[in-house]
Amino acid sequence: MTPLQLRTALVACVGLAVSAQAPTPGAALPAYFPLPPGMEVKEGNREAWSYDQESFDLRNPATLGLVKVPIQGRTWRFVLHSTEARPIGALTLMAGYKPMLEAAGWTWQWEERGIAKRVAGDTESWLRINPSGGGELKVVMVEKGAPRALVLPAPGLRPELPNGNEDFPYLPPWPGAKLVGSAVSQAPVGLKLPDGKETLAMVNFIDKEYQLPETIAAAEFLAAYRTALESAGWEIEGAMRGAIPQIQANYMKHGRDIRVTLRLAGDAMGISVADVGAQVTPPSKEKR
Repeated sequence: MTPLQLRTALVACVGLAVSAQAPTPGAALPAYFPLPPGMEVKEGNREAWSYDQESFDLRNPATLGLVKVPIQGRTWRFVLHSTEARPIGALTLMAGYKPMLEAAGWTWQWEERGIAKRVAGDTESWLRINPSGGGELKVVMVEKGAPRALVLPAPGLRPELPNGNEDFPYLPPWPGAKLVGSAVSQAPVGLKLPDGKETLAMVNFIDKEYQLPETIAAAEFLAAYRTALESAGWEIEGAMRGAIPQIQANYMKHGRDIRVTLRLAGDAMGISVADVGAQVTPPSKEKR
């Protein structure tokens, strides 16, 4: 197990509860997506994200095999169902719905799989619509776009250790987030000795937990912080999506050695920072 994996396994944010991600409820569908007559969005089956990622199946023109195309941007996932007293079959619905989509500017990229694309000016959107059981249609739609932009100041030349009521000056939380907890934990980090050998050192991490103003998708959290960290001079050590999406980064400029882990759990996020350079001085080579 690497020092990074060990750090991830041993240290958890202060009271950070793991909860399922929840999208922004009730977000309106774009006007260029026509609702077929006699159908509506099924209650409790609509989610919308300001930024997320989906993969759409296309045919590889060279091999005619399948290729998955990742598309990021504003994302909707929902189910359409019939409002008729006698529900219409899903295949019949699809047959009648396709001309409506084409009239709204959608062009089929792989009609048999319900994949369509729409380009209008600078707006490019992708759609996947498939028949489901009970006369329903499952829909995924992505309007291409960028994640929200974050700006992080670079760390200063001297250690900056915030108290329990303060944010990290060089690593503020997601805009609008509220600090709800702060504590100190210990975990090992990897160090490289002057002779090139690697070792582990136990250091203190300052762990801060924040309540987010809204739930955000893991894709946006990771993409926005990756870009902001790299722009401020950090090196990304790793990023992962899972039960708790997280990103790890190091700052090794101007004699500093700072390690950070950012985590997302539902409507909360955690920031753990170890100013290793202020705590550990690697032993020098013994003179012969």
